[in-house]
Amino acid sequence: MYRVLRVMHASVTEAVELASFRLRDVAVLWYEAWERSRGPDAPPAEWEDFSEAFLAHYLPREVREARLDQFLSLKQGDMSVRDYSHKFNSLARYAPDIVRTMRARVYHYVNGLGDHLIRDCRVASLSDDVDISRIQAFAQTTEDLSRRIRDTRRDKEQSKRARTMGSYREPRVDFRPPLH
Repeated sequence: MYRVLRVMHASVTEAVELASFRLRDVAVLWYEAWERSRGPDAPPAEWEDFSEAFLAHYLPREVREARLDQFLSLKQGDMSVRDYSHKFNSLARYAPDIVRTMRARVYHYVNGLGDHLIRDCRVASLSDDVDISRIQAFAQTTEDLSRRIRDTRRDKEQSKRARTMGSYREPRVDFRPPLH
C-alpha cells in the first residue's frame, strides 16, 4: 500500500486517509477506534504513526521479533537458491535497520548462502553496481551451472560403468551342457 501511495506522491497525512479507505471488515473498526483514541484535538494522523499502530495491532512485536531472529539465523542449508532468495526477501522486511542499504542487504544475503556458492558470490558482490536482484540471479546461475556439471559427471561415470560392465563377463563356474 505504501508503495502505491509513494508513487502517487501522497503526503504523510494524505497517505493515512487514502489507506484507511482500503481497509475492510474488522480493520475499519480498528481504524475508527484508533482515530477516536487519538482524541478530538489531535493533529491529522501521519503515515508513521498509522503504520506503527496498525502493525502493533495486527502483527504483534513478539511475532516481528521472531521473524527478525529467523532472518538473522537464515542459512541456505539444503534449500535451493530460489527458495533461499524467497525466504530472504520475505524475512528481510522485518530487519529494516539491518538491511538499510543495498550493500548491507547483499552482504547478509551472500553470508547465508551455502558453502558451494559463497566464494563466487562474495567476489561478485564486490562490484559497486551489484544489487540484491543481480546477486540472487548470479547465485541462481552459479547453482544451475554447478548442477549441470555434477549431472554431466554423473552421467559420464554411469556411462563408463555401463561400458565396462558390458565388456566384462563373469566366467561360469558350474558349466553344464544344455539338456536336450
